[in-house]
Amino acid sequence: MSSHPRIAIIGCGLVGDIHRERLLASGAEIVAISDPDAAALSRLASRLRKRPKLFRTETDLLAAGLAEGAVICTPHGQHAAQIDACLDAGVSVLCEKPFVAESVEARRLVEKAETLGKTLYVSFTRRGRGHARFLEQAARRIGPIRHATLLRSQPWLEKHKRTWRVHPEAGGGFLLDNGASMLDLLSRLMDEPCVQAEGFLRKRGGAEDDIDCEACLTFASGSKATVTLLGDTPEITERILLFGEQGTAAWSLHEDATPELYVRAAGGPTENGEPADYRTLSPDAAFVMALCGKFPEPIHHAATALPAIEMVEKI
Repeated sequence: MSSHPRIAIIGCGLVGDIHRERLLASGAEIVAISDPDAAALSRLASRLRKRPKLFRTETDLLAAGLAEGAVICTPHGQHAAQIDACLDAGVSVLCEKPFVAESVEARRLVEKAETLGKTLYVSFTRRGRGHARFLEQAARRIGPIRHATLLRSQPWLEKHKRTWRVHPEAGGGFLLDNGASMLDLLSRLMDEPCVQAEGFLRKRGGAEDDIDCEACLTFASGSKATVTLLGDTPEITERILLFGEQGTAAWSLHEDATPELYVRAAGGPTENGEPADYRTLSPDAAFVMALCGKFPEPIHHAATALPAIEMVEKI
């Protein structure tokens, strides 16, 4: 296997450009890109030192047989069909979060990839970030977790109000676009199935899909979690509080302030964490390694994305 796998990017917008940078840093060769928008296609091509082959559709790109892996960065509603097409063409896939919108489709695609012997990863970048890794370790120390509180707010609507992300037919909405990442982290912190969810979705600013979400989730042991997602606020704020039988842990982030990350076992001192000390491979780096035959810790495997999709469905 080559140490520089040949990869295609399907979807050349802002997210596609982020993946371009990460893929190149991981040693991949970007050989082809596709997008129906000629301007986006040309813009991404101009940012690659070695010019890739350009295609207006993923069908034509896959038919050319140039790539062994593809990164899908298109609207969520297109992911399932594009993953199918890639797997049928014998191409492994790294798909942008939240993978697909329905758990039935997710299971089918995971099984298909396994049957065909192809890698299928999902890009939940929060999984590899230091604060998330710290909290996962903290949860095991202080658990079982009896209650978790998660808050995420940001000026998402202002940024995306003229894009596909606010249209339900494209798979938009703040819950699916951004909230799924928080729910994915929640599932990893609780480490047990969610059995019930009650949620309230609210539209704002003329958007056709949800901008705010408030939800209460119940897990198999009876543990609870509350999740608040606000997509139309003036600043980015993120707070996570964990209350376990053996202690507490927390993460707090907002603009123009030093982030707070700590764990405190019952009866012990507060232990502060430095996120940089806990970071791990990005989804892109893990995908490149997998294509090289070096399989890292399987935290980006598509099967692990199922709990978050199921929670979105319940809400």
